[in-house]
Amino acid sequence: MSQEIELKLSVPEGQTTLLEQLPFWNNYTSTNSIRFHLKNTYFDTPDLHLKKSHISLRIREKQGAFYQTLKTSGASKNGLTRRGEWEWPLGKYELDFSLLESLDLAPLKAIQFNKLIPLFKTDFQRICWNLAWIEPLAHIEAALDIGEVQAQGKKHPICELELELLEGDEAALMVVAKHLKQMINLTPCDKSKSSRGFELLRESLIESPKPSK
Repeated sequence: MSQEIELKLSVPEGQTTLLEQLPFWNNYTSTNSIRFHLKNTYFDTPDLHLKKSHISLRIREKQGAFYQTLKTSGASKNGLTRRGEWEWPLGKYELDFSLLESLDLAPLKAIQFNKLIPLFKTDFQRICWNLAWIEPLAHIEAALDIGEVQAQGKKHPICELELELLEGDEAALMVVAKHLKQMINLTPCDKSKSSRGFELLRESLIESPKPSK
């Protein structure tokens, strides 16, 4: 297991190009940005056992490769989140139950894995920069995500910047965010992509026509 420490910031939809072209990135990176397409499918049981246990489970497709990821939901405040994360490569776009069985997590022991079903998807472009920050010392991945969450025919835009601490002092995340906020109108975001997916599911259930008596 690794611990993910991340600061999430909402980006105004009309300012993504401006953010991408900031001279700031050239000042703190030694390589060019990397751009790729990410598709994710999130799974849970029909009664949302994983969500109720503050766990998210997904399969990600990235550049022709597949990954299974499980995350525990930590408390999020002012966009800053700490959570446990497990990720495994997959040979195909299909859940590998044996990987889940290997984890010593009580909520996983209480479900039948064959009841896991796909509930919603995310589809977005990611632009990444690797930052070498000096004061305080830290290595940070900045990821600009632009796309959408999709559930039951409903969609919600994704337009956010994630600052993930790869190593070093986590205080650097706030320092980097402070610098960027002087150039772009960024606001802290405490909602994960998975939480927005579940919100869309709830909305679709509320709007679904009730069967006639």
